[in-house]
Amino acid sequence: MRVIVIGAGAIGLNCAYALERAGAEVTILDAAGVGAGASRRNAGWVVPTMSGPVPAPGIVLQSLRWMARRDSPLRIRPRLNAEFAGFMFQMLRNCNARQFEAGLSATLALNERTFELFDALAADGVPFESHRRGLYLLFQSEQKLKHHAEELETLARLGWDSSTVLDAQALRAAVPQASDEVVGGIDCPGERFIEPNSFVDGLAGVLAQRGVKICTQAKVSGVERGADGQVKAVIAGERWPADAFVVAAGAASGRVSSMFRGRVRIQPGKGYGFDLPNPAASFAKALYLAEGKVALTPFDDRVRLSGTMEFGTDESINEVRADGILATTRTYLSGWPAPGSTENSRAWSGQRPMTPDGLPVIGPLPGQPNVVVATGHAMLGITLSPVTGQLVSAMVLDRRVPPEAAAFRVDR
Repeated sequence: MRVIVIGAGAIGLNCAYALERAGAEVTILDAAGVGAGASRRNAGWVVPTMSGPVPAPGIVLQSLRWMARRDSPLRIRPRLNAEFAGFMFQMLRNCNARQFEAGLSATLALNERTFELFDALAADGVPFESHRRGLYLLFQSEQKLKHHAEELETLARLGWDSSTVLDAQALRAAVPQASDEVVGGIDCPGERFIEPNSFVDGLAGVLAQRGVKICTQAKVSGVERGADGQVKAVIAGERWPADAFVVAAGAASGRVSSMFRGRVRIQPGKGYGFDLPNPAASFAKALYLAEGKVALTPFDDRVRLSGTMEFGTDESINEVRADGILATTRTYLSGWPAPGSTENSRAWSGQRPMTPDGLPVIGPLPGQPNVVVATGHAMLGITLSPVTGQLVSAMVLDRRVPPEAAAFRVDR
């Protein structure tokens, strides 16, 4: 079977990998380059225990409090656009306990094989930098710490029980850089993190070795249908015929899906980050600064800081918001980043594909069984990329939707 995968990010590459392993003849088309979007610009975390959807109880009130801050973790810029307004209205409707717990349960079910699949990629010869050191969550609010500890109890009921709450003394013993404003934390020893560039480049290299054609600067501009109404080819500079098509174009997946006569509600959620090549401190584990929603990831050659969420903005960099990540970090970690250590580090940004309910979209387009969509993974794109590839392979080659994918269907 010939399959066209649209998108060469972490999701698209894993879909191509699973399809090729199952015997398909695969071609990847990307409008830019391998991992050109958020697949390179993220924390690199592999974190099943952080599977909760973005829309969560209490987020509406918190968002209102943040509106007065130019450097707040969340920014929503209103736009006179019906699609955007409808998206935000639906997201607000999903900020309740029932939807959150249902989404958490469904995503955790996907994550049951996450570590196993990452290990399988490495065993199969995909080279990427990987760390199994776990992470610490740091809190400046006793109330927030207690609330998150209660979420962990929910995880424990669902079979995930690998975290420990730390008081201030125990937290500082583990993270000596923690400031006096940090009141405690949570140790998540089982979580992992990988270096995103090495991951997408490693996958692309192995795929190329196995005969998968990866075409960059190939923006899909239209589709061609047969007499039966099914898609037979896509147009991306030239005609690309295939038996099946996978839309894994990240934040652009809504636009691409519309060409296939499908409606997929996706909005870009922009995040920022910095890479500090000569860090003034090293960390045994990754750190999550909970209230500030900033992630610190210690790679082999640098520490990456990432965070924030912006809706309704373009890809440009707002220096005030980017610098807010550094300012937040200094309130959690005494003297870090050190003065002068960020002078040669420029902020970067990445557009995450967001859905109104915070869950990925993984499934065939209604009425078009040979077109499968895989997008909307928000901050879990790296974590869920291998299992998404497995699901998509089953949907394309076997024309079946695995039971664990039911919650992520396009028309939910």
